[in-house]
Amino acid sequence: MLPLERLGIVVLTNGAPAGLADAVALDFFDTAEHGRPGTDWLALTSSLYAAAAEAERSPTDYAHPPAGAKPARDPAAYTGTYRNPYYGPLTVTASPGGKGLVLSLGPRPLRFPLTHYDGDTFSFETTGENAVGRTGVTFADGTVRVEYLDRDHLGTFTRQ
Repeated sequence: MLPLERLGIVVLTNGAPAGLADAVALDFFDTAEHGRPGTDWLALTSSLYAAAAEAERSPTDYAHPPAGAKPARDPAAYTGTYRNPYYGPLTVTASPGGKGLVLSLGPRPLRFPLTHYDGDTFSFETTGENAVGRTGVTFADGTVRVEYLDRDHLGTFTRQ
């Protein structure tokens, strides 16, 4: 067995993927096999992760409501518990003071203040390692659709 056949590397990270860990590993293998890196792996991997992150972003700019946006209904029209067989429960409550809505989601519920966009559409800023920026939340006929969870058509929750 050749020495290179037993050579390996483990690169661990707990951050959002940005290409650095991949670049370290790829530089290591280039150096082991060719004596030096042959490619700017950091530029390549970071551009791939940036492109993937951009592809996950909403095509709608929820930070800027359209001209002539319709007002939201009374908060009571949206509040309640909604269920989804994949993601579990989602709760919408009136924020303290009754000014606005808060969406709660997850086993240890994360709370997201909703910002009105247009009619029955709101938005919130995603967080954590799966963050995709501002995403839409649309209420219709006893359901709520969370845009960034709906990539595989699993993001619609039904009112209970």
